[in-house]
Amino acid sequence: MDAYPEINTIPNKVDQMQKAGYTPVATFVLPENCWTEHFYGPQVAAQEIFLKKYAGNKTAGELIANQRHEAQLYSRYKEFYGYVFYIGKKL
Repeated sequence: MDAYPEINTIPNKVDQMQKAGYTPVATFVLPENCWTEHFYGPQVAAQEIFLKKYAGNKTAGELIANQRHEAQLYSRYKEFYGYVFYIGKKL
């Protein structure tokens, strides 16, 4: 909740859309491979380069630690959350 206070279920988010004056047209969940192959996977090499470039920088180290923690959380709990795209039409 610290990182994503707006996290919620798909039905609750669709309800928010409707209350904001939109008719839901479609929703779709970003597939797992988008995270594993195209987001978290490429981060590993980029993180190493970043850490070497900013060696000894506490803020840089904390940033990478946070990114790695996020990747671990996704790996452990990916069946419970993800990114959803919502398409709505203004009423």
